[in-house]
Amino acid sequence: MEENYNTRIKQAVRAVLKPKGLLQKGSARIWIDDNGWFFTVVEFQGSWCDRGSYLNIGMQHLWNDWEYLFPVCGTREAREGTWVGYKGNPELFSQEITSLAETALERVLAYRTLADPETAKTKPLVSSVIAPFWPAWNQFMTAALAGDIPLCLELASKVRWALGRVPIDGAEEMLTQILSLLDEPQKIHAYIVDRITAQRLYWRSKPGLKRLPVHPEYG
Repeated sequence: MEENYNTRIKQAVRAVLKPKGLLQKGSARIWIDDNGWFFTVVEFQGSWCDRGSYLNIGMQHLWNDWEYLFPVCGTREAREGTWVGYKGNPELFSQEITSLAETALERVLAYRTLADPETAKTKPLVSSVIAPFWPAWNQFMTAALAGDIPLCLELASKVRWALGRVPIDGAEEMLTQILSLLDEPQKIHAYIVDRITAQRLYWRSKPGLKRLPVHPEYG
């Protein structure tokens, strides 16, 4: 039964997400939508105490050196919808998972509208599961990628406020390095793109993501 319900999750999700261009990480319950400088990560999260799936969706910005895929932050909380549990009816379970996948697709399409940093730079980011530094930092870096120096300077205070609440090792140094480049827009853009390119190369080297395409701007 364990294999049966897991298979139904994967089949139902694949039928909704794969035709829209999302990439499954191997055979895992994680899918990504590639937006160049960030992934939208879609996770159909299991539970240690029941059979079924939660749905988590959010952004993973590729200038950060994360070693695993998860919805770091986004324009709303990562947890979407409700728990879908297996109650012994395979057909009903497939229908409910399909509905969950369709909810995921709606959010994926919303995040695709942010693929232009100029559009995304003014969108405040949130997260309830990690330190407040990361949403503030990612919004700051989005403004930097868009070349909006005045907005970067405005958002820097938000980053420092977040660091004051929960310190992050090395974060002050990262912020100082970026601020030192703000008077050279071409240099800061090249620096950020290099970080994104390196992270995309990292993910392309991982099992299950070797099919990640080369992006025309970000590598």
